[in-house]
Amino acid sequence: MLPTFAHAMQRRSVRIAGVKLGPVTLAHLYCLHAWESPVVCGGQIELADFGLALWTCSRECWPFSEYVNDVDAAKADRKLARWGRCYDLREFPRDVEALKAWLGWHCRVPPRFLRPTKDDRGPSAPWPMIVAVQLIPAFGEARVWRMPVPEAMAYKIALDNAQGDTSWKSETEEAQGYANGSSSQSDS
Repeated sequence: MLPTFAHAMQRRSVRIAGVKLGPVTLAHLYCLHAWESPVVCGGQIELADFGLALWTCSRECWPFSEYVNDVDAAKADRKLARWGRCYDLREFPRDVEALKAWLGWHCRVPPRFLRPTKDDRGPSAPWPMIVAVQLIPAFGEARVWRMPVPEAMAYKIALDNAQGDTSWKSETEEAQGYANGSSSQSDS
């Protein structure tokens, strides 16, 4: 079974920098994308970026209005200030790698066979929104945004397959090492 489907049956949590993090949901990732967090968007991760990602992933982010109200009320700032007083900065590089590995485990999907197009500019919406919009009619908005990412991706792949999309590599194709030859989502 491909990791996406195996991970969909698991609920992984971890403790990073003393903060307990449960399964990553579509809402967590959407919020991190909205903040343009380098933890998910790439780039240099500073201590404030790391702290905001920890705060975001340690709480419910749906409904978004409650999350935004907490941000506006400076709850994140107060929590990060308390957390920062006892944080050992020597652990920062190790903790960043642990956070990236934890997010990577949740976001692992099989590669796709994608046909390059002349004006292939990629999606205009963050990918967690694209997945959510596809799943909401089947499961409802609240359930989808609170859904762990591996479960959401397993449903998305199954829905794509049911609708005739053959771009996702199968287990056999993955095992035989078929190369895509164009841009693809990573399997790492």
